[in-house]
Amino acid sequence: MNNNWYGVGNLTRDPELRYFESGTNVCNTGLAINNKWTDKKTGQENESTEFFDLSIWGKMGENVAESCGSGDRVMVAGVVKIRRVEDEAGKTRQFTEINVTEIGPTLKWATTNQLKNPREDSKPAAPVYDKPEAQF
Repeated sequence: MNNNWYGVGNLTRDPELRYFESGTNVCNTGLAINNKWTDKKTGQENESTEFFDLSIWGKMGENVAESCGSGDRVMVAGVVKIRRVEDEAGKTRQFTEINVTEIGPTLKWATTNQLKNPREDSKPAAPVYDKPEAQF
């Protein structure tokens, strides 16, 4: 069973980064996806908006918190998760949440500059030689 989800929309709120005692972190924000269509029978234009909660874990979450803000247009890939919570009255409520596996800005209406984080598992840089024969 495949549970992948993809969407393009606008962030509904500034990303909020939280750290846990274990050292892990999560960044939470929301995504709004607007849909527009024209009714073929009446010619009337219609619009609807769907809202999704996003959870972005680890370094990617830190990057999102530093790089993105409310209103930014992003592309998101993730996995759908149904979260069940019991409210004060004892009633179980369900929330749909997207655990993000990839996220980035769209370039439809904006430009961006990309700054790569250093790789944590990177090897030391290869030596640089002034002359080609110096390596021998």
